[in-house]
Order: sequence, then structure tokens, then C-alpha cells
Amino acid sequence: MKRKKFIIASYLLGLFYLTGCSGIKVVSDIDPSVDFSEFKTFEFLGWADNSDQKMNRLDRERIELAFKKEAVKRGLHSAPLADGDLLVTLNVYGKTRTQQTANTTTTAMGRGTGMNRGMHRGMHPGMGRAGMGSPGWGWGTAHSTTVINETQYLDGTLIIEVYDKDDELLIWQAIGTKTVNEDPEKRAKDIQKKVTAIMKKYPVEPK
Repeated sequence: MKRKKFIIASYLLGLFYLTGCSGIKVVSDIDPSVDFSEFKTFEFLGWADNSDQKMNRLDRERIELAFKKEAVKRGLHSAPLADGDLLVTLNVYGKTRTQQTANTTTTAMGRGTGMNRGMHRGMHPGMGRAGMGSPGWGWGTAHSTTVINETQYLDGTLIIEVYDKDDELLIWQAIGTKTVNEDPEKRAKDIQKKVTAIMKKYPVEPK
């Protein structure tokens, strides 16, 4: 099969885990000359570059099922090999990233003194003098400490590619990236949300 290769810039990666982000980033490419409404069936050719080996069986099946659900909403039904209008491949990869946060604490110290003194001296009856009062001084210091905390997280990227069965040319590709959740239950929900977000770029509206 002829396959068109796409270069994915590093700045597109960053959302299966992300600066505490929970959103999904999706980019797509399409052959504008193709009428996607004409296609009714698809063949699943499997996982590109053995990327299915990078995840456990449960997550792999969750992704495949989520894609089939979204395909059915768009009038596409799974067909046996050699019988589909479209050919579909999936690809997934991850990248470990490090996030740094800085926490600064400040400790202040200070000291001060003051003096007051006065004099009153009678010079002669009915006359007097008062003076001198309130000189003072003080000083203070502050000490700051900054602690850098590092957190590692995994960016997971899912790529869906669709080929025209007749000429085996790539006609649609979508790339979704999001932070991978370590909790299996939450990860299962994230997978469905991610595939749904990716398929929103498919040029046929869901029914």
C-alpha cells in the first residue's frame, strides 16, 4: 500500500498529559477532492508500526471499539478484509515530559531602637527651655528560598488514517494528543472522549 508520510511537529504534541491540562488537541488533513459521503464500509488493517504493543490489550480494544462507534454514527460499518470501501489504520505513541513548578518562601527579620530625652532647665524665673527628643534607628533583612519541583507525565498521541480502497491513497488523517491518565477507569473514559474529539474532524456529520 502506498502511504503518504506526514511530519508531526513537536509543538503539536502535548495533550494526552499536559501542563495539568485536560483538553484534547486535534489536527487533521484531508483530500478535498474526495466525497466521503459515498463510502459505506471500512476495513480495519490494524495498528501501524506495531504501535499496539505499546499499550495493554484493554486500552487497545477500547480505542478500536471507540472508533467503530464513531464510524457507525457516520454511516460506516466494519467489513471483512477485501470487502470495505475504506482502509483504516491506527497508530499510537507516547512521549514522557517533565513539568517544573517553582515555590518561593520568604523569611523576614528586623530590629529597631529609639531614644527620647528631654531637658528642661530654668534660666531665670519665667523663662525656660525644652529640647532634644526622639532620635532612633532600625534595620531589617529578608531571606528567600526557591524550591523547584519536577513532575513527569506522559503525552499520548493517537493517529487515525483513512485510505481509499480503490487506489490505496491516504485521503484523511487526524492526530489527537492528550495526557495519559494513570487511573484505568478514568483512562477508559478519556479514550472514548479522545476518539470522539478526533472523529469530529471527519468530513461526515454523525447521525
